[in-house]
Amino acid sequence: TYLMQVDNPILNSAVAALNSEKQPHFAAYVDRIVDYCIENENGKVFEDWDRETLRQLVAYHQAKETIIALWDNENNLQGVFMWYNCNEDDQWSFVYNWDEDKKDGDAIFMAFLFASNTSAWKQMLLKFIELEPDCLIKKLLGVRHRNGSPTRVKYSTKLFAKILKSK
Repeated sequence: TYLMQVDNPILNSAVAALNSEKQPHFAAYVDRIVDYCIENENGKVFEDWDRETLRQLVAYHQAKETIIALWDNENNLQGVFMWYNCNEDDQWSFVYNWDEDKKDGDAIFMAFLFASNTSAWKQMLLKFIELEPDCLIKKLLGVRHRNGSPTRVKYSTKLFAKILKSK
């Protein structure tokens, strides 16, 4: 796993909650999100991450309130979106090293996004704008697989404007 001894109080708290017998509903919630992510990723996002690391990742994002889990009326998961507040020059190691978010950073790293359909994607994007309004002015970063390898990508907020118009 990628969890090592790190000085990240939010991560440590999230892992404690995940492993607490007093919070079985939290662990079940996290497991449903992890199952959805595993089912919907293409093997290029999580690569060799094991299930426990993914559980810790989801719990961590839940604790720091940088996750959107979209459920339909029948309690089926329709999408998941996780992100980090960072600086434009931060690299993928930011994720691997479990670095704390930089709330005053100049960028948002949109790391994990899975959606069952276009409608779910739009709903999550609107929720993202609501939760992180700075996403309309900060630099938006991500990693995409291009030519067989992970490549850092900068996104434009023009996409957000287009989605907002269609609201």
